[in-house]
This record gives sequence, C-alpha cells and structure tokens, in this order.
Amino acid sequence: MAKSSSHRDVGSARTLVGRHDLVFWSRRSTATVVPAATASQARSRARARITGYGTLVSARQANAADSRLIRRGVWVRRRRDGSSPQFGTAATRTAARRQRSRYRPWL
Repeated sequence: MAKSSSHRDVGSARTLVGRHDLVFWSRRSTATVVPAATASQARSRARARITGYGTLVSARQANAADSRLIRRGVWVRRRRDGSSPQFGTAATRTAARRQRSRYRPWL
C-alpha cells in the first residue's frame, strides 16, 4: 500500500512543527534554523549537521514572526543583532535592495 503524499510525509516538513532555534555562526551574516526542544540541543544538532560556517556563536529561540515563516517553509534571514531584511517598510526593503544592486559588481 502506498503512503499518502501529504505535506507531513515530506522528510524535512516533519520538523517544521515544534520549536525552532536560530543558530548564529562566526563566518555567516545570518542565522540557520535548527529544530530543537532546548537551546543546548539546538547547539549540538547544529554542530553535528552544519559545517563550513565557522564556530557557533549563539543559539536563540525563533520569535513569533520567524516561527510563522518557518512553518510556511520560507527561508528565514535574521542577523545576529536581531534585525531582519525580511521585515520593515516597503521603502526600507527597496532601499536595501537598491544598495545591494549598486555594489553587486564589487562583491
């Protein structure tokens, strides 16, 4: 008998239900999302799964807005200082995009 192909049957989608932590790295400007019950579990899971981002700097529980994005399957971009390029007024997001475009040839 074949399994149903609902959203919950997808391997990584199964982890999108519980608590999520944002793990910050020394060589990366934004956080990575790690499903975990506690901050220490998030640290150990992140160290085991993710390589090449440098040393682990901190792990924080995702706030309500980030949790909503995670549940929808959207890539969460959160900086270590707490700011996010995903939130803010349309004008600030447009200004940031324009500045990135202006300097893209030198990046």
